[in-house]
Amino acid sequence: MSIVKVLGISGSPRAGGNSETLLAEALKGASSRGAEARMVELRASDIGHCQGCNACFSDGECRIEDGMSPLYELVAEADVIILASPVYFSGMSSVMKQFIDRCQSLWARKEVLGQRVGGPGRRGALISVGGQGSPVFRNSISVAKSLFNSIDVEYQGELTAADVDSKGEVFDKPWLLREARELGERLVDRSDAAP
Repeated sequence: MSIVKVLGISGSPRAGGNSETLLAEALKGASSRGAEARMVELRASDIGHCQGCNACFSDGECRIEDGMSPLYELVAEADVIILASPVYFSGMSSVMKQFIDRCQSLWARKEVLGQRVGGPGRRGALISVGGQGSPVFRNSISVAKSLFNSIDVEYQGELTAADVDSKGEVFDKPWLLREARELGERLVDRSDAAP
C-alpha cells in the first residue's frame, strides 16, 4: 500500500496565523495516519500573477518561471490537498488567489488537452478563518470548489472558523484545533468521507 501524500497550502500572510495553525493541526492528523504531510507557505514564495497569455493551452505548462514553478509538481503528485486561508474582503488572501490563478496551466491540461492532473481518487478540503460570521466564507468555498474541480480533486468539505481575528485566537477555541486534526485524519482514512 502506497503512502498518502498530503499537501497543505497556507495562504496566510503572517507566520503562525490562525488559518496556518489549523492547517498545521490538520497535517498532524494526516501524519498520525501514516501520511507524508508537507506544508507550503505561499507568503514565502515569489509567485507572480497569471498573465492570461494562454500559452499553457498548447502543452499544459506555464511559461512564467518563478516561485510557482516547483509547486506544479507538488500539486500534481498530491493525493490530498488542503487549502488554508484567512478571509479578506469576503474572499481568500491575495497570495492564495495568486496561487489559484496560476493553476490555469493545470486547468488547461484537463479542459483543453484532455489530460488528468494527478492520479485517481484525489481529495481536498478548505480551512478558512474570518473575523465575521459564517456567511463570509461563501466566496472562499466557491473558489476552492472551482480549483479542485479543475485539477481532478474531489472536494470533501471545509472547516470554517468564524469570529476569529487576532493572531493566536484559535488557541482559545481548542475544539477548532481538534476539528482540524480530525479533518486531516479523515482525508487520509477514507476518500469518500466528507468532514
